[in-house]
Amino acid sequence: MSNEKRVSKEQILDWIENPVTECLAGLLKEELQSIQDTPITDTLVYGEPIKTHENLVELEARESAWGDLAAFLGGDWSYFEEEEDEYQ
Repeated sequence: MSNEKRVSKEQILDWIENPVTECLAGLLKEELQSIQDTPITDTLVYGEPIKTHENLVELEARESAWGDLAAFLGGDWSYFEEEEDEYQ
Protein backbone atom coordinates (compact mmCIF):
# COMPACT_ATOMS: atom_id res chain seq x y z
CA MET A 1 0.00 0.00 0.00
CA SER A 2 1.42 3.39 -0.86
CA ASN A 3 2.00 6.01 1.84
CA GLU A 4 -0.78 8.31 0.64
CA LYS A 5 -3.37 5.57 1.22
CA ARG A 6 -2.32 4.79 4.80
CA VAL A 7 -4.71 5.61 7.59
CA SER A 8 -3.22 8.11 10.01
CA LYS A 9 -3.18 7.65 13.78
CA GLU A 10 -5.56 10.61 14.03
CA GLN A 11 -8.03 8.98 11.65
CA ILE A 12 -7.91 5.77 13.67
CA LEU A 13 -8.51 7.73 16.87
CA ASP A 14 -11.48 9.54 15.28
CA TRP A 15 -12.82 6.17 14.16
CA ILE A 16 -12.62 4.44 17.54
CA GLU A 17 -14.03 7.43 19.44
CA ASN A 18 -17.09 7.65 17.18
CA PRO A 19 -20.28 6.72 19.10
CA VAL A 20 -21.41 4.36 16.32
CA THR A 21 -18.07 2.54 16.41
CA GLU A 22 -18.19 2.36 20.21
CA CYS A 23 -21.70 0.87 20.08
CA LEU A 24 -20.74 -1.68 17.44
CA ALA A 25 -17.59 -2.60 19.38
CA GLY A 26 -19.71 -3.19 22.48
CA LEU A 27 -22.05 -5.49 20.57
CA LEU A 28 -19.11 -7.39 19.11
CA LYS A 29 -17.57 -7.84 22.55
CA GLU A 30 -20.89 -9.21 23.84
CA GLU A 31 -21.01 -11.71 20.96
CA LEU A 32 -17.38 -12.66 21.57
CA GLN A 33 -18.11 -13.22 25.26
CA SER A 34 -21.10 -15.37 24.33
CA ILE A 35 -18.89 -17.50 22.08
CA GLN A 36 -16.23 -17.80 24.78
CA ASP A 37 -18.88 -18.79 27.33
CA THR A 38 -20.20 -21.58 25.10
CA PRO A 39 -19.62 -24.88 26.90
CA ILE A 40 -17.52 -27.29 24.86
CA THR A 41 -20.18 -29.92 25.54
CA ASP A 42 -22.54 -27.89 23.31
CA THR A 43 -20.35 -28.86 20.35
CA LEU A 44 -20.57 -32.57 21.06
CA VAL A 45 -22.59 -34.70 18.65
CA TYR A 46 -22.77 -38.18 20.19
CA GLY A 47 -21.60 -40.89 17.84
CA GLU A 48 -20.48 -38.30 15.26
CA PRO A 49 -16.83 -37.40 15.90
CA ILE A 50 -16.48 -35.59 12.58
CA LYS A 51 -19.47 -33.36 13.29
CA THR A 52 -18.14 -32.72 16.79
CA HIS A 53 -14.78 -31.70 15.33
CA GLU A 54 -16.50 -29.43 12.78
CA ASN A 55 -18.47 -27.77 15.59
CA LEU A 56 -15.28 -27.19 17.60
CA VAL A 57 -13.50 -25.72 14.58
CA GLU A 58 -16.48 -23.47 13.83
CA LEU A 59 -16.58 -22.21 17.42
CA GLU A 60 -12.86 -21.46 17.36
CA ALA A 61 -13.09 -19.75 13.96
CA ARG A 62 -15.99 -17.58 15.13
CA GLU A 63 -14.05 -16.57 18.22
CA SER A 64 -11.02 -15.64 16.12
CA ALA A 65 -13.03 -13.66 13.55
CA TRP A 66 -15.10 -11.75 16.12
CA GLY A 67 -11.97 -11.13 18.20
CA ASP A 68 -10.10 -9.67 15.22
CA LEU A 69 -13.04 -7.44 14.34
CA ALA A 70 -13.46 -6.24 17.95
CA ALA A 71 -9.74 -5.43 18.11
CA PHE A 72 -9.98 -3.55 14.82
CA LEU A 73 -12.90 -1.45 16.05
CA GLY A 74 -10.95 -0.77 19.23
CA GLY A 75 -8.10 0.73 17.22
CA ASP A 76 -5.77 -2.28 16.97
CA TRP A 77 -4.99 -2.44 13.27
CA SER A 78 -1.94 -4.69 13.70
CA TYR A 79 -3.71 -7.54 11.87
CA PHE A 80 -3.79 -5.44 8.71
CA GLU A 81 -0.27 -4.13 9.17
CA GLU A 82 1.12 -7.68 9.46
CA GLU A 83 -0.65 -8.69 6.25
CA GLU A 84 0.70 -5.62 4.49
CA ASP A 85 4.28 -6.42 5.60
CA GLU A 86 4.06 -9.88 4.03
CA TYR A 87 3.71 -8.40 0.56
CA GLN A 88 6.54 -5.90 0.75
